[in-house]
Amino acid sequence: MTRFAFALIALPTTGCVVDAADPELAVDAPPLSESWTVSNVASNRRWDSGLIANLSAWEGIHCHLDYGAGHMLTAIGVFQEQPGNPTNFVARMSGACQPFDLALNNLPQNGAPALETIFSTPFNPGPYVVQVPNNNYPIGLQLRVNNGHTHVKDVRILYAPLNGAQTALNLAASSRTSWAIGYAGDTETLSCPAQQVMTGLDLRYDVNVGHIRVLEIHCRALQP
Repeated sequence: MTRFAFALIALPTTGCVVDAADPELAVDAPPLSESWTVSNVASNRRWDSGLIANLSAWEGIHCHLDYGAGHMLTAIGVFQEQPGNPTNFVARMSGACQPFDLALNNLPQNGAPALETIFSTPFNPGPYVVQVPNNNYPIGLQLRVNNGHTHVKDVRILYAPLNGAQTALNLAASSRTSWAIGYAGDTETLSCPAQQVMTGLDLRYDVNVGHIRVLEIHCRALQP
């Protein structure tokens, strides 16, 4: 996979607004511990348009597998379609794998993120970046899809902090970034199971028109 660069600290205004938590997310607090582990077993959550013509091979970013157990997918950069294209969609996507120090119970960030291009088709200059705030952890992804549910138009990240005792994710305090681009559409939610974090994603796109047709996230249990 090709490395890329985007400015994680110079976010557009669309990438830093948050809104209300999902009420259905449950809290499951494990016992107190001084360190954390991330499971080697992934739980996948998938959105699928059902269209199979002209699909690419799987393209993705795998933070846990490629960079180590303390890495989570905390930022996504997307690019719009080329000017003059009548269809609004994500034409290129990049991701950032942020390392966290699993040896400390406050689970701080631990170094610079690893950056990768996930997929790329003809695109307009960008990117629009959505990023998990400090002291929070990614717990899923929301997609904006067109009314026919045939392709992805936009993305935003779900995230949560630790609870006050630093023994679990406080899912009751979860929130979301804003949408990366701001395109309207139907919302599809890919939520990790309780007490799991997002460590990567895979997708397939139509190689003729550049539309994402299938997207799944990878979630792994975060445990003390």
